[in-house]
Amino acid sequence: MFSTLFQATGFKRAFDLFEEGKLDEAKALLKSLQEEFLAVCEENEALKSQISEVAEVLDLAEKIQFDGQKYWLIDDGERKGPFCQVCYDRDGLLVHLHQHENHWECQSCHGLYMIPRSTKDTPEKKPQMRSTLKKTIPLFLEQELG
Repeated sequence: MFSTLFQATGFKRAFDLFEEGKLDEAKALLKSLQEEFLAVCEENEALKSQISEVAEVLDLAEKIQFDGQKYWLIDDGERKGPFCQVCYDRDGLLVHLHQHENHWECQSCHGLYMIPRSTKDTPEKKPQMRSTLKKTIPLFLEQELG
């Protein structure tokens, strides 16, 4: 007995045409089935490619770190970058930032990112308290119970 796939795809019909001696019709049907098969193969390859791209994006997303301003790529424990936040968020592209004296610049979108000043180069500033209040205000007031 023939399988469902055999019947559903037209091969049973082609087989029957050959048995009936209708060779030209059977050949035409087989040619049509071959074209459908090739189209399915092309679609299958395109889907495999899309799955591969999605897997790469997911893998990359696990390696990307955002510092609040720009992106860094952590690959095998090594930090690479920085990369433009705008280009990555908008287009999914990792565009290296070009370093200047006080900032980085994206050569693609021309975004600017400030380079944080190193605490080693500048003396640490202690926060200054305002002395405008003469009397401290208690946070909790004691109530007399009784």
